[in-house]
Amino acid sequence: MFSNIPAMLLVGLVGISAQALADDTPADQPVLTHKQKMHDCMAKQRASNGGMSSQDMRKACENELKTQQDHPSIPATPNNVPPGK
Repeated sequence: MFSNIPAMLLVGLVGISAQALADDTPADQPVLTHKQKMHDCMAKQRASNGGMSSQDMRKACENELKTQQDHPSIPATPNNVPPGK
């Protein structure tokens, strides 16, 4: 009878830990404004494409943000090409 107590405690701790980790939902993440998203995108473009002009980076970022807005489930890459293409 007493041999089941440690097992039950372990199961309880695992259940509590899993629930604590599951609280990090996308709804808990801060919502970025268009300007913040554009700033982040431009920084990523500068880091990955140092020789690209600012105007070309801005166009690429505008396309990426539009793609994210139209199809939020498709992740965009720095060149605005969906993975696998």
